[in-house]
Amino acid sequence: MTKDIVQKKAAYPTELTEMQRRFCEYLIMNEGRTTRKDAAIKAGYAEGSAAQEAAGLIQNPKILKYLQTRSNEINRSFTVTKNNYVRRQQVLSQTLVDQGKIEKALGFENLIGKATGQFVDIHLHGNINDISKAEKLDEIKRIRELQKERLAAMKEITIKPDEEPEEILKTGETAESIESIDTKKIKKTIN
Repeated sequence: MTKDIVQKKAAYPTELTEMQRRFCEYLIMNEGRTTRKDAAIKAGYAEGSAAQEAAGLIQNPKILKYLQTRSNEINRSFTVTKNNYVRRQQVLSQTLVDQGKIEKALGFENLIGKATGQFVDIHLHGNINDISKAEKLDEIKRIRELQKERLAAMKEITIKPDEEPEEILKTGETAESIESIDTKKIKKTIN
């Protein structure tokens, strides 16, 4: 019977002393704004030997591992995602509302709506005189079709299970007469 010999890798202790941890935290939180010597001094090492201590600390494998792991954690927490962007805008908006500055909160509400896809900015660029009458009519038809699709999508979103589609329309028009709605009437209805 033979035994396989397994070589163990050297495992460095994962625990740091309090001074080592303070050194690492100060370096991470003040990255680019401090020196290693200053971090050692702030961590509690003697000023006279801080430079030597910092040089020794920065070569310590467990400190390097801690610095890498902690930096990754901090960087992940500051990553801008849709969710934390929207949450931040909500907090700012609510703070302004709590302070009674509702008008100023509207800007944040607008940003929240855009980020969540509820508001859409449409910018049309061009000169209406550069296209022919037939192209203008085709564009008007295309825009009306878009309006119909958006109205239908809004109806699907706002209809409650026990409501009829006709109850949703503010103007009293039926779903069949939506085709005849012009742009000005839609804007009045939305406002």
